[in-house]
Amino acid sequence: MAIIDQNKFYKDLESGNVSPVYFIFGDEPFLIDQCVNRFKYGLLDENSFDFNYSLFYASDADVQSIKDTVETLPVFAQRRVVILKNSHELKESEWNELESLFKNPVDSTVFVLFADKIDKRKKHFKNLIDTAAALEFKKPYDNEIPRWINYYASQYELKLTQGAVHRLHRLVGNNLSEIYAQLEKIKVYLDGATNVDVEHVNAVVSNSREESVFDFTKAVGQKDRVRALEQIVSLLDQGQNEIGIVNLLARHMRILLTVRTGMDQGIGGTKLANLANVSPYFIEEYCAQAKGWPVRKLEESLVLLGETDKALKSSPLSSHIWLENMVLKSCSM
Repeated sequence: MAIIDQNKFYKDLESGNVSPVYFIFGDEPFLIDQCVNRFKYGLLDENSFDFNYSLFYASDADVQSIKDTVETLPVFAQRRVVILKNSHELKESEWNELESLFKNPVDSTVFVLFADKIDKRKKHFKNLIDTAAALEFKKPYDNEIPRWINYYASQYELKLTQGAVHRLHRLVGNNLSEIYAQLEKIKVYLDGATNVDVEHVNAVVSNSREESVFDFTKAVGQKDRVRALEQIVSLLDQGQNEIGIVNLLARHMRILLTVRTGMDQGIGGTKLANLANVSPYFIEEYCAQAKGWPVRKLEESLVLLGETDKALKSSPLSSHIWLENMVLKSCSM
């Protein structure tokens, strides 16, 4: 085989017309990382993850264990999916051990090797590109970014004006991961609306990379009291609306409550992301924060936020005191 077209790859994956071995590499980490979930959630039923999905990292994996896993038949499923990340870190002897899997692939397993930007002239990479379905993800050029912005916006059911697209590109640059994250924040900020203009972009994304209200909610979620207090001061200096800050933090804590409750019930992955109404790409971050919060403490924090909201509406002149008190109490729970 040779390097395949990205559109063909996505269509084949969606239809289940897959090859037994894939080699995915390049210098665009966001697109590469997204492929991990595409294989996992696109080819397997969530109920079979525990039996038919395996993830290895080249730096600490035993090659024989990788081979054994690839050669193991799937359990009550059509196929097994085995992921090997950072394959560019494999030693020559380890490549030699895996070579039989490339020459005589296991039809019941989809074996996917991921790597950073590589030297295609090197023996093992050249051989793998020749035998596997290979896909290269290159960092997009400047003139390609507007198309990516519109593509990711459509996933969030957002419609950006041309001015909003150019403004977001100017503020974020060519970082696809950051573009994706900022569009999710804009989606939250609009609270149900779908049309995005320049003012919306300016309200969410900061040109000077000042702390945003979303960085603040993350700091509280991580119980980082010092950073949360610093960001409250920065947000107030920027003229952010105090009640808006509380409302967005309340939304964040409700998500953590849903995630924590779901985790306690053994729910995970896409199912948990859907339950919490967040992108599957960010569910691990929410899970990491939720682990530090017992359900009772999250419920108490929501009561505190409700009290803060009422206090701000009745005593706006003391807003900084109410907000600082809210941070101190929340991060101590």
